[in-house]
Amino acid sequence: MRILLNTLILSIILLSCSTGKKALERGDYSNATLQAVNRLRSNPNSSKAIQAVKESYPMALTYFQGKIDNALSTNNAFKYSEAVNYYELMNRLSDEISRCPAALKIFPKVNYFTAELAQARKLAAEEQYAAGIKNESLNTRISWKEAFLNYQQADRFTPGYKDVKKRMDEARYNATLKVIVEQIRVSGNYQLTSDFFLNQIIENLTRYRPNEFVEYFSPKSAEKAGIKNPDQVLKMNFDEFVIGQIHDKETIKELSCDSVEVGTVTLKDGSKAKAYNTVKAKLRVNRRELISNGVLDVTIVELPLKRVVSQKKIPGEYVWFSEWGSFNGDERALNNKQLAICKQKPLDPPGPQELFVGFTTPIFNQVTPFLKSFYQQY
Repeated sequence: MRILLNTLILSIILLSCSTGKKALERGDYSNATLQAVNRLRSNPNSSKAIQAVKESYPMALTYFQGKIDNALSTNNAFKYSEAVNYYELMNRLSDEISRCPAALKIFPKVNYFTAELAQARKLAAEEQYAAGIKNESLNTRISWKEAFLNYQQADRFTPGYKDVKKRMDEARYNATLKVIVEQIRVSGNYQLTSDFFLNQIIENLTRYRPNEFVEYFSPKSAEKAGIKNPDQVLKMNFDEFVIGQIHDKETIKELSCDSVEVGTVTLKDGSKAKAYNTVKAKLRVNRRELISNGVLDVTIVELPLKRVVSQKKIPGEYVWFSEWGSFNGDERALNNKQLAICKQKPLDPPGPQELFVGFTTPIFNQVTPFLKSFYQQY
């Protein structure tokens, strides 16, 4: 029902140039009223808009009142919640007319349903609260999630209703999937960098939570928070990884470039002319690569049965390289890139920690979307 209200508000913006006549003909009385009122704000003398608002506003009130009467006559557990939304829609229409002088001339006394809305809100809060209590009794994570949403609605209808705030906190806690993220075990030289990698994943998932009912803990933070029975354990370990595997390669190329000016020649008439020829050179390029790669195993285990609910192998690779070269012959046979290589000197390779970060970065870029997608379902 809140979607209906948002749709009406959006219609004010998107359909402000319409007189409301077509919406009225379709039986869309609320949108017809909104469109006609917005046209009257820019053109108070629009005869079509005046006629549309004269017909549509009373019809909209009658239509919504019928929906309310029908809802209240049923055994629907949320009939008063439905009534609240219709009363809000009716008051929204009345408010739009009140803020349009041309429309207010047509309806000097608009109908506000203040008392009716207040009573419906009270009863709606009561029915949502009762539904929350019922969901609590089912005592499943899903039912606690439903209970939280019930209490959230009750608090919207009547802020501070009974002990709804306390129950919301309890429901959220019981509805939240608690995931322990275990430390990634690597050799001592890389443990600090691995911990940083893990913290980045947890921080990213926490900051951009795919689901507000999933919370992630390190073993230490779980102990501190008193989490004794987590729902899942997220395990990440490298099946294998190699840091800085060296590959040296030397390439020799014979280069030539045609039509290069090499000097001048004397013509038969004694005049001088530019002379062109092919120039050649031998290029020697050395390339040193340090290849670092690995495969991260991501396994999600459901407790207490220790059942694997998802597993994924995620590879990553980082190639650092340095190129330098030399040549014999005419440098004009070389292009700019080749000349630049010949001016380079061998670079000192990065340290192991930097190489570790290099190959884990593409892994991180795959792990985070995978986990976000998986936990969206909860």
